[in-house]
Amino acid sequence: MKFVKYLLLMVILLLFNLGCSKQSEKAIDFGKFAGGTYSNTFFNLNVSIPDSWHVMDDESRIALMQRGKNIVAGDNKNLKATLNAANLKSLNLMTTSENPPGAPVSSNPSFILIAENIKHAPGIKRGSDYHYHTKKMMGESALEVSFPRDIYEETIDGRTFDVFEIMLNMGNIKNYQKQYATIIKQYALLIVITYQDYEGLNKLEQILQTIKMD
Repeated sequence: MKFVKYLLLMVILLLFNLGCSKQSEKAIDFGKFAGGTYSNTFFNLNVSIPDSWHVMDDESRIALMQRGKNIVAGDNKNLKATLNAANLKSLNLMTTSENPPGAPVSSNPSFILIAENIKHAPGIKRGSDYHYHTKKMMGESALEVSFPRDIYEETIDGRTFDVFEIMLNMGNIKNYQKQYATIIKQYALLIVITYQDYEGLNKLEQILQTIKMD
């Protein structure tokens, strides 16, 4: 169940505020996946997913995030309270992986889209500001993580994203992750890719190249 465990890291990476959890004045939805393409009109975003990949339905994504709370927070009661409150302002828009969770494979690269309402945090002006809080909160988690390099910029279809790289140690297994963050309409939009080897990274980068943002 290595795939499930490293997906649980998403819970801690994306939720950092202990205070307000008000929803946006303009509601957004999960978007839709059809014909091999995920589309979201709120963010004017489209991304193509390989036909053979597994795409989680809404119910499965929500259940996965719920299961991760205790693993991530450990005995930290304050962190558990944060994770509970953050449900009101975060949306897991889409989660896909090369194989279904639990498949008997040694490598299972995944691609996740997440939106978090940052109206309560006007100091977050760009993706690197969001990453600052993520890194700070990770220091309170029960996970063993390290940061291979400083935050840097990448452009996806003409839009600038700040990229935060993470390495998660799970015994003898190392999972690598890149978080791409940008700010749109008072939301932090995150593209999160997780992989175990360069072959997996190459497959995920091919998906990144299909992203269109009008």
